[in-house]
Amino acid sequence: MKLTIPLLAFAALMACAPAPWAYKGMHDGVDISYRWRHATGKPSELHLRLENTTSEDRSVSLEIGLYYQGRTVETFTADTCIRAGRTLNGRLNGFYFISTRLSNEQVRSGDTQIELTRSDVRPEVCP
Repeated sequence: MKLTIPLLAFAALMACAPAPWAYKGMHDGVDISYRWRHATGKPSELHLRLENTTSEDRSVSLEIGLYYQGRTVETFTADTCIRAGRTLNGRLNGFYFISTRLSNEQVRSGDTQIELTRSDVRPEVCP
């Protein structure tokens, strides 16, 4: 009985934990990842994570394609400057998108794919 309560508490915490980041690759020193956030009663949000692994600031311009059942449904763009060694995360730094064309059920179905369709990463001093 004593072991059951901590295990149940751990299981409850894991159920509430956000999904892990899905790695999309490195582009000129910037690691790009994403994950979906499905809050109850709200639209699903696509969160981006950008990590500058270099010792120089980087200007980043991305285009993300949202595909449903193999067809392009929507595209999102992100433009920013990331200081050396810094990470920009999802909603905290304004890198999240909400689909206006797909329902939460369609996003959760597994038929939705994310592709990085364009990336332009270059050294540039951040303001």
